Order: sequence, then C-alpha cells, then structure tokens
Amino acid sequence: MEKVKKVRRKYILNKPFQFGYVTILILLQLCVAILAGLVSSYFYLFVFNYDNLTIQHNYSLFLQWAIVLGTLSVVLIIWGIVYTHRIIGPIYKTRILLRAAASGNIPRGKIKFRKNDKFKDLEDDLASCFETMQKYKQGSGE
Repeated sequence: MEKVKKVRRKYILNKPFQFGYVTILILLQLCVAILAGLVSSYFYLFVFNYDNLTIQHNYSLFLQWAIVLGTLSVVLIIWGIVYTHRIIGPIYKTRILLRAAASGNIPRGKIKFRKNDKFKDLEDDLASCFETMQKYKQGSGE
C-alpha cells in the first residue's frame, strides 16, 4: 500500500512573524529601488542632460522601475511566505506536541517534520524529551 503524502494548504501559521518578515524584505527592497532610481535620475538629469530628451527617458525609466519593482515585490512576498512557513511549521508542530504532552497525551515514536523545514535537529531532541516524559509518567504510576 502506498503512503499518501499530506499536502499542507495553510501557509500563514503565524501572521505577526511571517508578515513582519515579509514587510522587512519589502522595505529593504524599496530602499534599494529608491536609491537606484535616485542615482539613475541624477545621471539622466545632470550628467546626460540633452534638454527635452531627458523628460522622455525619465518617464520610460520610471515605468521600467515600476514594473521591475512590482514584479520583484510579488516574488519577494511569495518567497518570504514560503521561507517563513519552513521556519514556522516546526514551531507550530512543536507547540501542538507540547500542548498534547501537557494535557497528558505524550506523543510516542519518532517526531518528523516536513522535508524542507528548518530546525530538523529538533526532531530527535523532541522525541528524546517525550520518551523521558513517558518514562516518568509510567514510573509515577499514572
């Protein structure tokens, strides 16, 4: 029998962290874009000043920057959400497992995170911790 792969559909698990991270990325990108735009505008306005030709070039340059910035923003937002999902996923699962353990339902067996998740080294630590908790629970006669 084949093992069915469970696909996660919910990418936003911790809104403050994930949106905060994406906001920082977008603000950094915006600062770099503004700086690059100011430098290129400086060259078009003061270094390559060919009277009326400058206005046409500045408009097309602005339009190109707007398209590049918009596309890059969308790519960064998607990448930021996917990347933070790899960080938040193990934390979210750990919280669920710890809540279960706190209520007396101590998880057994190997703890497994998804393939591309961060903090893979926590799998063994959590399994060891839950195993020890299970031994204490059995030793106390519950």
